[in-house]
Amino acid sequence: MANYIFHFNTSSEPSYPYWINNAAGKCHFDREEVAEQLGFLRIDGFAYSWLDEPDNVLSSRMDGLLGGLQRNDCLIVQWPMPAFGPRWVNLFIDRVHFFGAKLIFLIDDMASWQMGLKFPEASSPEIPAYLSNPAVAEEFNYLSRTDGIIVHSAAMKLHLKDQLALAGKKITDNVTWYGPGVNKTKYFKSRRHLGNGVDYAGALHKAKFLQHLSADFKLNIYGAGPKDQQLAKNRAIHLHERVDPEAIPQMLEGSFGLVWDSDSYPDVVGRWGEYERYNTPAKFPMYLSANEPVIVWSQAAMAPFVRANQIGLTIDSMAQLPDAVQSVTKDQYSQMLTNVQRISPLIRDGFFLKKAILDVMAKIYINNPTG
Repeated sequence: MANYIFHFNTSSEPSYPYWINNAAGKCHFDREEVAEQLGFLRIDGFAYSWLDEPDNVLSSRMDGLLGGLQRNDCLIVQWPMPAFGPRWVNLFIDRVHFFGAKLIFLIDDMASWQMGLKFPEASSPEIPAYLSNPAVAEEFNYLSRTDGIIVHSAAMKLHLKDQLALAGKKITDNVTWYGPGVNKTKYFKSRRHLGNGVDYAGALHKAKFLQHLSADFKLNIYGAGPKDQQLAKNRAIHLHERVDPEAIPQMLEGSFGLVWDSDSYPDVVGRWGEYERYNTPAKFPMYLSANEPVIVWSQAAMAPFVRANQIGLTIDSMAQLPDAVQSVTKDQYSQMLTNVQRISPLIRDGFFLKKAILDVMAKIYINNPTG
């Protein structure tokens, strides 16, 4: 039995896919590195769009990609895949199973959830239109045919299960989650101190909720653009221009890292904010990789992990942020740092993703050896 992870190249340039798209490329890269540390081999494929590709050409191309697979091999694919088109993806799934291999989707994002995270009720007259939407129907089709799934959190698994049930489909029993995630970096800086402000990775003009904080609240913004200069004027904000994602952990200078998304102040409003009930934002493991305590929404998927390990603060609204930071004593912060420094090596090494990969393989090969 051999284990593989699929790598999609999107350019003829010697670069990594999605590297300039915020944290997307870094996340994909780190997951591949973790799999390779577990002994997974890489299968390379070039992402292309050829919707009317002749059947015989597509079939030959697919054999070239997957022809080395054998019975009971394991193939991990990060989801969503590039925009090959449904015919390509359907044949890809069929061909993996034709060769007798096991297919695992490692969820990075859910395309159908971009339409909204609240699904129609099962008896709603909106159900037919919802299920016929290509983004929904295609993702349902693909995810219901995989042998294993690795999601962000237990909450994401349950939400996906409820979504598939709307179409009478079942999620596989072979599901695990990688929780706090991974951010592979070398970090050797000295211990942090209280009073150095709050770090936020992202452009200030895209995080308007931060502009409602008092002018003397210390913020360090990483990923600032020209639009941010005026917004930060006469405020206690230190702007850093966008840098390579590998460099950000070394630059973080604050006492806490903020994980927050909302369309307005002070409460969490909007699709991306609600998404944090289920996903692990890339900011979360990035802060922890730099030995930095985190601040998250109390309803976020990662909030229980923060509370259980005492590695930061959970707040209900942005209005609570200044007082929550101000109320932390030096002794409390010192204990947070100690707790973070116990977790951060696991983040940098990819422990949580490694465990999720091994756990889903155990479900496939040990718990259901004939499945």
